[in-house]
Amino acid sequence: MHHRAIAGTILYTSNKPERRGERRGIEHFRFTRHGDGRVTLRAYCEIEEPDPTVLRDVVYSLDASGRPADCLLRLTVGDHFMGCGWFRFQPHEGECESYGPSTGRIF
Repeated sequence: MHHRAIAGTILYTSNKPERRGERRGIEHFRFTRHGDGRVTLRAYCEIEEPDPTVLRDVVYSLDASGRPADCLLRLTVGDHFMGCGWFRFQPHEGECESYGPSTGRIF
């Protein structure tokens, strides 16, 4: 396998005067550049404060020319599943399928 990866963490901090600089969430990410030039981003985000908490999972890929190829998303708010979605992009069209408890299935 001929790929390179860069991983990191982003700390979300508060700007409120009484909490300036205090941690309120975190995001872990990883970029993978594949041997054929494609790039995939994986990210896991947690926002802990203020309530409600938010969890977001993302896998997003670009083709070798840097154009969007596909994406998967999942969102949880306050420990309640809010929805998930899948996107696929081609030169002249895009597709989406998503599901959420309040919206049902959309495609």
